[in-house]
Amino acid sequence: MGLRQWLRQRMLEDDGGPGDVPPGTPLLQAVLGREAPPVHALGDLTSATYPAALAQVVRRREEVTAQLMRLDLADAQARRAAVPTLQQLLQRYPHPLAYEALILAYVEEARWDEARGTAFAARERRLECERSPWPELRGECDRLRAWSPEDVDVLRDEREGRLTTPGVAVPAAHPAPRPSLA
Repeated sequence: MGLRQWLRQRMLEDDGGPGDVPPGTPLLQAVLGREAPPVHALGDLTSATYPAALAQVVRRREEVTAQLMRLDLADAQARRAAVPTLQQLLQRYPHPLAYEALILAYVEEARWDEARGTAFAARERRLECERSPWPELRGECDRLRAWSPEDVDVLRDEREGRLTTPGVAVPAAHPAPRPSLA
């Protein structure tokens, strides 16, 4: 019996054990096994099937969110005073609102390198959330601003008076002398 015939016969057998694949299954799935289908919507999980690791992440996010709500992040002075707290919260859970508040606090203090680094971390976190297999994490950054280090550069240029609009000529600080007609 050839290998091809043996595989065909094996795939068509109905009296397999509990771990065997059903007849007609493609060979690759028979050898490697079938991947679990990804969860596509909230509510697909029950309390019995909810993954423990995801439950722990969601609990940490909830705790950090509650602490963020207690901070007065709308006031610039309070936001700047909360920088150490925001850093600690980001170590506990990388919440997008904590990133946003920390970036704004750094910009207000003209700490441009820290603001750029935090914007980079916020962008990476956003990408991580978008690639998550869990809808609970994919929806985390949907309605928040997507920060990038270049955004911080624009804010710096604006504050320092160097902001240029593409296609608009900006007058030089010392205009060149005009040639005389004489």
